[in-house]
Amino acid sequence: AKYAAKSIKKKFPAPTTNEPSTRVNEARSEEDEEMEDVAAIEDQSPHDILATLEDVKQRLDALEPKVAKLTSRLSERDPITKKPRYGSKSLSRVKDVILSYKTLESGLKIAFGLEPNLVSRLRDSIRSHQEQVDQKLDATRTRQQLESERIAREQQEAKEREEAREREEKMRVLEEEAALARAAEEAKRRRLAEEQRLLDEERAADQELLDQVPVLGEQGVRDQIVRMRAALEDDRPALDMALGSLYTLFEQIVSKPEEVRFRRVRRDHPQFVADVGRHIGGREVLIAAGFKLEKLDGKPCFFSKEPHIESDMDGWSDWYDSLKKTLAVLEEEMIK
Repeated sequence: AKYAAKSIKKKFPAPTTNEPSTRVNEARSEEDEEMEDVAAIEDQSPHDILATLEDVKQRLDALEPKVAKLTSRLSERDPITKKPRYGSKSLSRVKDVILSYKTLESGLKIAFGLEPNLVSRLRDSIRSHQEQVDQKLDATRTRQQLESERIAREQQEAKEREEAREREEKMRVLEEEAALARAAEEAKRRRLAEEQRLLDEERAADQELLDQVPVLGEQGVRDQIVRMRAALEDDRPALDMALGSLYTLFEQIVSKPEEVRFRRVRRDHPQFVADVGRHIGGREVLIAAGFKLEKLDGKPCFFSKEPHIESDMDGWSDWYDSLKKTLAVLEEEMIK
C-alpha cells in the first residue's frame, strides 16, 4: 500500500522550487523512505505477511459496498440547505478513506494474481520453514525430556520444603488477617451502600429527564422547542438566548464534527444552565438531537459521540445528517 501511494505522489508531484539542491534532497528523502519500508517488511515472517494480506483482503471485500455508497454521496447535496452533504473537513476525510481503499485494492490484485505470485511463494516458504522447525524439535525433545525430569525432581523437593515453611507462617498470621478482613469488609459495605444511594438518585434524575423526551430526532427537537416556547411565553429575551445558544452549539459541531470539545457539554456549567439548562425543554432538545447522558472525567455531561467513519461509514453519515437537521430546525425557529 505504501509503494502504491508513493507511485501516485511521483506521478502527480507537488510544486517545488527550481533549485538543484531541493531536488537532490527530495530524491534522497524518497530513497530513505523506501529503504525503511523494505527493512520493515524484512523484519516480518512470511506467516505474518500472509496473515496480514489475507486479513486485509477479507476486510477490503467487506468494505466494497460501503465505499461505493460513500463515493456516490460525494456529489449529493442536502435537500434542505442545498449545500454539499459533507463539509470541507469531512469531505477531505471521506476522500482519504476512498483513496486508501483504492490503493489497497490495487496492491492486493498484484499479491493474489496469477501463480506464481507473492501469496503462493509465501505459503511455500512457510511450509519449508515448518519442516525445518519440526526436524529441530525432534532432535532436541529427548535431551529436553531428561533435563526436565531432573529439574522437576529438584523443584518438587524445594517445593515441599517451602510449603512446610509457609504453613508455619500462615498459622501465625491467620487470626490477624481474619480481623483485618472483617474490618475491611464492614468499611467496604458502608462505602458501597453510600455509593449505591448516590447512584440511584443520579439514575432517577437522569431517567426523569429522559422520560420528558418520548420522541427523538427532528420531530423530537421540534416538540421540545414547543415546550420551551410555552414556558417562556412572557420572556422573549430568555427564549432568544436559549435558541441562539443551541444554534451556536450545533453550528460549531456541524462545522467541525471531529472536535470533541464542541460535542461535550457539561450539564452543570453555569453558562449552559443560565442560557439553556434552566428552561423547560432546553436540556431536552439535546436529548432529542441524539446527545447521551455520560460522565466524562468524572463530570456529568451531554455528549454526542461521533461514529468511526473508517469502520462505520453509514452510521457516521446518519449521525452527521441528524446534526444538520437539528441545526436547520433551530435556524427556522429563531426567525419566528
